[in-house]
Amino acid sequence: MRRIDTLYLAPLLLALLAAGPATARIKCWTTDEGVRECGNVVPPKYAQKKRIEVNKQGVVVKELEEARSKEEIAAERERQRKLEEERKRQAEQARKDRILLETFSSEDDIVLTRDGKIAALESEIKLTRSRIDKLRDNLDQMIRAAAAQERAGKEPSAEVTRDIASLKRQIAENERHIQDKRAEQEAIRKEFQGYLERYRELRRQQTEGKEDTP
Repeated sequence: MRRIDTLYLAPLLLALLAAGPATARIKCWTTDEGVRECGNVVPPKYAQKKRIEVNKQGVVVKELEEARSKEEIAAERERQRKLEEERKRQAEQARKDRILLETFSSEDDIVLTRDGKIAALESEIKLTRSRIDKLRDNLDQMIRAAAAQERAGKEPSAEVTRDIASLKRQIAENERHIQDKRAEQEAIRKEFQGYLERYRELRRQQTEGKEDTP
């Protein structure tokens, strides 16, 4: 191997190739000082740097880019991961948009569907409230019975005590049920508001697309 000046690179390459086997290729690299060197073997120090190979005619037949660092490889993988995530997100959004347009023919359809779901939950809430009222009536009766036993100088019976605890538990469960249904109603309002906004945007895009068509 030997250092060569760029001005004399081509003639020197031809000389090196002529002296070697017919199939030999000369490898060239750039040192840390910016000097172009050529030889049969790339020094280990520059083995991962950008380099070229030339044939016996002095024509570049292969270019090898500088090997990437671990950080660069990791950054590229992260970039590809984000690109893939974005591709999947767009595909999923396109699927949802298609379903939205196929399901509803107008904004009124969306509103009616929303109101129907909320009304169904409201009916369930009213039924639960009616159940709670009955349970409270039963609880009042049990509490009065326990009070009567106490006034008579007796401890409330185990059955009365058990019934009072059971009624309180049932009332609490039904009240939680109502809370859950209220949360469902709010979720439906939020969900369908998103449907309405996206539906309007898609229809606007369709209208603009038709206007742009010659």
